[in-house]
Order: sequence, then structure tokens, then C-alpha cells
Amino acid sequence: MLNVNDKKKSSIKRDKVLKYANQKLPEFPKNIAGLEEYSDNWNFESAAHLLRRTCFGPKLSEINQAITLGLNESIDKLLNEEEFTPDPPLNDRDDDENAPPIGETWVNILENKNNDFIQKKSYEAWRISLILNQPHQSPNNVPFSIREKMVLFWQNHFATEAIVVGDSRYTYWMNYRLRKHFIGNFKNLVKEINVDAAMLVYLGGIYNVKEAPNENYARELFELFTIGKGPVDGEDSYTYYTEEDIIQAAKVLTGWYVEDVFSGSERQRFEEENHDKTTKIFSEKFNNKSIQNNYEDEHKDLVDMIFENERTSEYICEKIYRWFVYYVIDEDVTSKIIKPLAKVLRDNNYEIKPVLSKLFRSQHFFEIHTRGAMIKSPSDFNLSVLRQIPFSDTSSFDFRDLYRFWRNRGYDISNQGQDLLDSPNVAGWPAYYQDPLYNELWINAVTLPMRTRDISIYFRDSGINATSGEPGAPEDVRIYAEPIKLLDEIEKPDDIDFMIELFCKWLFPVYSEISDEQKEEFKNIVIGNNPNMWYDEYHAYINNPTDEAKTAINKKLKTLFKEMCLMPEYHLS
Repeated sequence: MLNVNDKKKSSIKRDKVLKYANQKLPEFPKNIAGLEEYSDNWNFESAAHLLRRTCFGPKLSEINQAITLGLNESIDKLLNEEEFTPDPPLNDRDDDENAPPIGETWVNILENKNNDFIQKKSYEAWRISLILNQPHQSPNNVPFSIREKMVLFWQNHFATEAIVVGDSRYTYWMNYRLRKHFIGNFKNLVKEINVDAAMLVYLGGIYNVKEAPNENYARELFELFTIGKGPVDGEDSYTYYTEEDIIQAAKVLTGWYVEDVFSGSERQRFEEENHDKTTKIFSEKFNNKSIQNNYEDEHKDLVDMIFENERTSEYICEKIYRWFVYYVIDEDVTSKIIKPLAKVLRDNNYEIKPVLSKLFRSQHFFEIHTRGAMIKSPSDFNLSVLRQIPFSDTSSFDFRDLYRFWRNRGYDISNQGQDLLDSPNVAGWPAYYQDPLYNELWINAVTLPMRTRDISIYFRDSGINATSGEPGAPEDVRIYAEPIKLLDEIEKPDDIDFMIELFCKWLFPVYSEISDEQKEEFKNIVIGNNPNMWYDEYHAYINNPTDEAKTAINKKLKTLFKEMCLMPEYHLS
């Protein structure tokens, strides 16, 4: 068991700033707007900004739908909370006699095998497929959804490492909870995470018994999941809780374990004989409140106590703000945005949806200096390209080839610093908490060349090798970029100036910062300094759509989009 000083040292490590990093946060260029409703023009650029921040890689068709719907109805669609449970991940390559048959799911198997690697990679491929195929069909046929961005938000907030959990069934069912409550009640979600199998294993809750309380989860419940730590304000005391509060909370949480040989989600179990039945007394930070023995519901009493402090609502609103708007939270942002949002959260009994609705309808969300102020995460960068640009039809692919394609995208994203299976630690990805760099951490001398490489692969004439030579995979299963399909969605497909302007507004967060010279360079990629070339070539193709003409136009557009996606502006959101 770590002593108090060791615990504090361990906790501080995650806040370390690199030696040569920027030493202070940027400043807003002017006084910011507040949460008053957005009143400027609702147009292509504002619709693109909304969807760029709340979805992965909004398509042209999705932005045009948002323009037609208008701001309020677009946000209503975006925040549609209709429950959607996707088909679970499949066994795509494990032919072990104890594994489920190829093509069937492994999430409900009774007992996990010793080697969980294949199931972990199946889960990762499945996650990527859900992002690429968003918003998913539903009875309401929503044109776009915040669901996948919010599931990833909660995964980062309640961070775990699949390699430590060691059982992909647990990882899947935790994702199931996050997906079910993606814009639901924050307080109820915390209560579910308290006894979630993946979390119980990851932070040692299964070893938390009355004879030897394990404080790991209690510490993170305070510091990372609910109220936040705050500066040290006394001996073994932080702004919002004390070390003694952690000890008492650990006692509250005693008695839980995970039934390993079990099929389904609710494998958490409570053992009364391992639960501390004493009355737990908390510090003056919680008004010396006491929590009496309440058996398996006692952990809920702990959450209720923590949520009595208004700081809990402010803390989660800060994390939402950094995820969707900007990482700088100064006094102005705190007073005009965070505190009012926190009140909305409390007034709505900790339902997340009203907070998001208020934020996305605000003047501040659409202010020009918040646009392009965030660097895309590796998942946002890579998967946005694959969503925005049309690719060849994969409906005839064997599902195993699709899993290989999705899994290889997981490797791409992981190599760029965002493993969708394993967070770096319980604090999540440093880009969302490490002051003062935050999402600047996504770009460095290693990750930038990898982003460049992936863009080149996505647009190369030989296509993306979906199988990448995996053992047992077909020799040559490829997916090809086909941006020519976009021409059917464009109002003036024969007007190269119109198209360049449209693509710049679509792919770059601040169109006004793209110079005329840059737009001219983009145009010349297509027309080669011949003003009439595109018009003539396009109409020749329409009048006689041969394979040769199609290939020629598609090649020009691939070269154009490759160059646009390699621009620094495309890395921004």
C-alpha cells in the first residue's frame, strides 16, 4: 500500500510539463461573448463549424442538410437521444476451438481465454466502424449525431486501459454503458461506473475489502471523475477534498468484485461480508457529512454527497468546454460560460443534454477566434478524411476484410498518439488536461510525418490495401478514393472557382484566412493554368462518361484533395 506522500507524488506526475514546451496559455484576442443565443448568419461556414466540432468529418451532404434545417433543428437532430445499440463486434479471425465461430460475437462468451489480444483488436475495429458509419440508421433517420464524439469523451473522462483490464468483454460492456448514457444523466453514469466491471478491475476495486481498503478508485473518483483536485490548501488537503476523505470513500466502496465466468453485462457482485459497515465521516470540505452503512447502495450515497458541491458541475462543464470549444479557460470564460453552464446542469438534475444544447446555441461557440483553435486528434484527423471523401463501395467485401481495414486504421491512429484501446493512464489523453500545451501535444516530429504518410496512402492511385498482408488475408483487397462522386452533390460542378471556394469552406475551419494565392494554387492543380480545361473536361465526361474520362477527372480531384488535406489548416478544427 502506498503511503500518503507516495500517492501524492504519483498523482502529480501526470501534470508534468515538458522542458521545452510553451510555458503559458494563449490569450483570447478580445472580450468574449457569453451564452446568449447565436444571432449571426446561419450559413455553410457556421454549419460546418458546428458539425466539425461535434461529429467526425462532416460530409458535404450533412452540412447542406444542416443549412436547410437551420441552427435550432440541426442541434435538435444532433442531440437526438434515441437509444441505439449497434450490433456487437464479431470474431473475425480467431479459430481457436474455445472461441465462438467466425462471424459470431464474442461479447457474451461465458469465460474469457488467456490470450485476449484478438478480441481487443476486434473491439477496436468495431469502434472505428461505428465512427466511419455515423450517424447510424434509426427510426428518426437523424442526418448527423453527436453520439460517437460523446462516447469518446466519456471514454477519455472515465479512462481505462484494455491491456490492464485484460478482458475485452469488460471493455465492451463499459462502452455499452457510455453509449447508453452518451447525453444522459451524469450523476447516474458515475454511479454505474463505480461498479462497472472494467473499472473495478482497472483501479483495483475488486481488491477493496474492509480488512484492507484499496484507495485507488476513491482517489480518482474525487480527482478525475467528479469534483477535481484543486491546489493544495493544507496538510493532506486539497481545495475540494482531503486525503482523509479518500480513505473514508474507499471504505464506502468496499465489498465489490467481478464474476469472471458470466455471460452478459451485469457481472459486478456485492459481498456483504467484505463491506465496511461502519459509519464514514467526511471532512469539513463536505460539511462533516456522515454516510451510514447502506450495503450495495452505499456507493450511490457517496456520489450524492460529492454532487452536493457546486464545483462538481463546474468541473464537468470545464471538460466539456475543452472537448468542444477551446482548451483555454480564463476568468472571463469561467464567469461567462462555465458557471452559467454549471447552473444549467444543476437546474436539470445533472442531465448533460441541456448543457450541450445551451453551449451549441451560444454566440460564444461560433465566435471567429474559437474556430480553428483546436488541433484535431489522430482519430478526428484520420477518420475525418475517410468520412468526408467518398471511397469505393465495400458492400461486397467479406466482413473479415472490412475488420482488417478498420483494424489497420486503429494502428494508424495509435501510432499518432491516440490508442482507442489504451489510454496513457487513468487521466486520459494528455491533450485534454496537460497545461499549457493541451491539444498541441498531438503534433510533434514523430506524429506529423505519420499524418502526412496516411494522407498520401488514402489518395494514392493504387488505393488503400485493406488487408496489409495480414496472415491468412487475401492478396489484394483495396479501397480507392473516388472524389468524383462529390460532383453529384455540388451546385456548379463545372465551375472550378465555385468548387475551390466550396472545398475551402468545407475542409478548413476559417475560410477568410485562405489567401487568393492559395486558392489559385489549388485551382491550378486541376486546370494546369488552362482556365477552360475543367469546364471542357467535365462536360466531355458528362456527355460521354467513359472509364478513361472518369479516371482522368478522379485523378485530378484526388491530387487536389491530397494537397488540401496536407495543408496545416486541415489539421485544425
